[in-house]
Amino acid sequence: MAEPGNTAVTWAERMELLKDSAQQRVLNAPMPPAAMEQLIADERADALGRFEGSPVRYMDRWWRLNEEGWVALDEAASAELDLHAERYRAATAATAPEAVPQKADAELAETTLARHEMGGV
Repeated sequence: MAEPGNTAVTWAERMELLKDSAQQRVLNAPMPPAAMEQLIADERADALGRFEGSPVRYMDRWWRLNEEGWVALDEAASAELDLHAERYRAATAATAPEAVPQKADAELAETTLARHEMGGV
């Protein structure tokens, strides 16, 4: 790729430089809480969990909330948090009750309740 001041730079290379520059500006500036909430609601960002202070993954980085807003962690910290996030999700999945038995239990309870209300056992 040619240098930015070089006239041999192609349009595609310029666009890539602008994209990288814009991404760095986003990653280096705090994001307002409302903006991150909207990204999460739009499913463009993923919160690790449903707990206060849960980190959020957006633009291939993890973000944390502080007094300035949401700030991106550096690449090394994001890579380390990826490992912890994988463990957290595995532990959560292993300890979460299965949805199918809960649904079956609820249907059984409704059927049993209906029988008792009708005078049956």
